[in-house]
Amino acid sequence: MQKIIDLEPTQHFQKRGEYRVFNSQYTKASYWFVLPIKNVNSKELQVVWSFYNNNFKITFYDITLADQPKFLGQVSPQQRAEERLFQSRALVLPFSLQAGEYKKILAKVELINANQIYFLSDVTTVEDMMFWELNYGIIVGQFLGYFAFMFLFNIFLFFLLKKEIHLWHGLYVFSIILFSLNENIVDVLLLPNWFYHFYIQFPKMLWLLISLILNIKVFQMFTDQKTKFPRFYKVLHFTKNIAIFLAVSSALLSLLFNVQTPIVSEVVIALDVILVIGTILLFFSIIYASIKKDKDSLYFFVATIFILIAFINYLMDLLLQMQVFYFQPGNILVGLMVEVSLLTAFFLTKIVKKSRESRKQLQLKNIENQNLSFQMLNLQEEERKEIAQEIHDGVGSHLSGLKLYLQNIFQSKNPIDENIKAEVLHEMKIIYDDLRSISHQLMPAYIEESNLSELLKNKFEQYRRQFPHIKFNDVQSLGDVNLQESDRLHIYRIVIALLDNAIKHSECTEIDFQIYCEDNNIEILLEDNGIGFDPEAQFSGIGLKSVKSRIQFLKANINIESNKNGSTLIILIPIN
Repeated sequence: MQKIIDLEPTQHFQKRGEYRVFNSQYTKASYWFVLPIKNVNSKELQVVWSFYNNNFKITFYDITLADQPKFLGQVSPQQRAEERLFQSRALVLPFSLQAGEYKKILAKVELINANQIYFLSDVTTVEDMMFWELNYGIIVGQFLGYFAFMFLFNIFLFFLLKKEIHLWHGLYVFSIILFSLNENIVDVLLLPNWFYHFYIQFPKMLWLLISLILNIKVFQMFTDQKTKFPRFYKVLHFTKNIAIFLAVSSALLSLLFNVQTPIVSEVVIALDVILVIGTILLFFSIIYASIKKDKDSLYFFVATIFILIAFINYLMDLLLQMQVFYFQPGNILVGLMVEVSLLTAFFLTKIVKKSRESRKQLQLKNIENQNLSFQMLNLQEEERKEIAQEIHDGVGSHLSGLKLYLQNIFQSKNPIDENIKAEVLHEMKIIYDDLRSISHQLMPAYIEESNLSELLKNKFEQYRRQFPHIKFNDVQSLGDVNLQESDRLHIYRIVIALLDNAIKHSECTEIDFQIYCEDNNIEILLEDNGIGFDPEAQFSGIGLKSVKSRIQFLKANINIESNKNGSTLIILIPIN
C-alpha cells in the first residue's frame, strides 16, 4: 500500500470527470481510487463515499498524512447491511469533515463475485443520500411489488386454465425479480440472511440469462414458432439449449469456486457472449415474424420494443460508458415492466378471444345437433310411415285376401282337401315372414344382448333366403370391439339401408360387404355390380337420407364411387 501512496502525488492516478462511472471491462486486477475532498463550509459535514454495486469488496484508508496512513474499514457484499460501516444497500464509507478540513481517502476495490469492476461512485452528505435512498427505495419497491403481483397472477392463470405458457411466463417474471434485486442492490435489504449469502455468489448476468431463456420459451409458445417458422425455431432452440448449459455450468462453478478462477471466468465470459447472441437472435426472430405479418409475433414485438431499446442502451453504458436516455429506477426495469404488462394483456386478450370462439363453436355445434335431432325425428316419422305402408300393402292385403278365402271355404259345404290346407298355411307363412321382417326393421332381435357381427350375420342369412338370385359375400372382422347399444343400432341401420338400396335399385347380381376395426375406427366397405346411381339424387330418398343423418350423428365419413359397372361405398366411423 505504501507504494500506492508514494505514486499518488506523482500523477500516476488518472483523473475522473463528472461522469463518475468506472468500468474495467474484463479483469482480474484490483484498482485503487483516491478521493481528495475539502469542506469549504463553515460547519461540520457528515459525508458518505458510495459505490453502487454488490460485486466487490472495498478497503478504505485515510492518507491525508502520507507517512501516517490510517485504516478506516472494509465493506463487501458478504456483509449484511447492519454489519457494514454504513447501513445501506450500497457499499459506503461514512466520514466527517470539520469546517475547512481537507482529507485524502484511498479505496482499494477487489473483485468478489464478478470478472469486471463496474460501478457508479458518488460523494454527498448523509442527508442527501438518505433522501435519495428513500425515494429510490419507494420506486424500486413499487416495481418489485408489481412484478410479484404479476408472478402470482400468471401462476394463478396456470392453475386456473391449465395452460403451460402461463407457468413459463410466471417463471420469467420471477427471474426478473431475481435480476432486479441484484441490479438495484436491494438484495441485501430484502432477502433473508441465509438466502442472501447463497444468492450473492452467482454472477449478476446469470439472472439476466435465465430471463432470456424463459423469454425465448414464452415467445416460441405464444407465437407457435415451431409450426410457423421452423428454421428460426431450430436456431433459437439450439441457442437456448447452449444458454441453459452455460447457466447451469456457471451456477455450479460459482458455488464451488471463486468467479475469478480461470475456468469460472471463461464460463462467465461465454455466458455474457451467449446472452448478447441470444438477445439478438430473439429480437431478430420477433422482427422477422412481424414483417411476415404474423399477428402473435407482432404483439410480442410491440411488448418488447422498449426492452430492446433499453438493452441496447444498457450495453452502450456497459461497454462505452454512454447512455442515450435514462428512466428511474432503470431503463431495463422499466422496459421489463412494460413487456410483462403488455404480454399479460395479450395473453388475456387471446384467452378471451379463444373463449368467444369456443362459445361460438359450441353454439354452432348445438344448432347442428338440434338440426340433426330434427332430421332424425323426421326420418323416424318417415320410417314409421313407410312401415305402416308396408303393413297396409303387404301384411294387410295378404290378411284381407286370406280372410275372404277362408270365408268362402267356411261357407262351402264341400270338404276341405289337402291342397287348400297347404295353400292357407302358405299364405299364413308369407304373412308371418312379412311381420317378422317388419319387426326386425323396427328393432333387430336381441339388440341389447347381441353384438354387431351376430346381427349382421343373421341379416345376411335372411337376405340369402329372400333373394337367391343375388350372391352375398360378407367378411366381418370386428374382434372384441365394444360398442354402445345406440352405436350398434345406428351402424346396423346404415348397413341395412345401403343393402336394401342396392337390392331394390341397382339390379345387381353380386354384393360384397366387409366390416372391420382398425386404428380406433370401424371401416365399412360395400360393393355391388349393378347399374350405378347418382349419389346426390339418391340421397333425397329415405334410405340414403337416413344413412347420411346417421353418419353425421356418428361423426363418420362416407366416400361413394358409382358408375354403370357398379358402386363402391366406404364408411369410416370413429370409436368413442
